[in-house]
Amino acid sequence: MSLAYTQILFETMRYFNHTEIYSTFKEEDQTPILSVCFKNNQYEITYHKTQNIELYDKLESVLTIIHGL
Repeated sequence: MSLAYTQILFETMRYFNHTEIYSTFKEEDQTPILSVCFKNNQYEITYHKTQNIELYDKLESVLTIIHGL
């Protein structure tokens, strides 16, 4: 998915902040790497391997992480 489409997806998550929409990013072999959700006015990134959760206020921070995958 291009960075522009990813940005649109995450902006849409913010617009529908009364729901929990998750987007999961996977390895080429379909192993999940991380999921992104927008809740409580923050983007929540969950790393599947470690179950660590990181919270971000700024969309640009999330896009930087996704772009680095």
